[in-house]
Amino acid sequence: MEDFRIFYEKQRGKLFSYLLRISGDYYLAMDILQESFTRYFEKYADTTRNVSLLYTIARNDFLDHKRKAARHVEFDQSHEPRSGDITEALEVKQEYAQVISAMKKLREDEREILALVLSGDFNYKQIATVVDTTEGNVKVKVHRARTKLRKILQSGGSK
Repeated sequence: MEDFRIFYEKQRGKLFSYLLRISGDYYLAMDILQESFTRYFEKYADTTRNVSLLYTIARNDFLDHKRKAARHVEFDQSHEPRSGDITEALEVKQEYAQVISAMKKLREDEREILALVLSGDFNYKQIATVVDTTEGNVKVKVHRARTKLRKILQSGGSK
């Protein structure tokens, strides 16, 4: 049980960042994070500590949620900082909101692959396994998504 707690502590921030990038919704990302770790713990806690498997579960949870909630309105994405300099926190929040907004303008497959790369946990081969494609395809999509995201951000998010 202790090794699972260590695994959880090590992966939760990175997995949350990935989920926030693909969903664009703080609360949804938190819900999927909890559900993903619960499913992983119930089925695989005694056998392995596989990060790729955890991300695959989270991705599938997100896709399931997306299918079920296709007709629902998005929640308010605001989240207040708990402590620290309010001005700095507001600037960081605005920059992050700009990036999330720009990422929403990417195609879903581009957003997902870019979010996996940005999590920093995976190499291209592992990402290919998570999204069920080839390593070469992942490299091409990452390059195109980064280029497209850069153009969106440079244009002020109007593309």
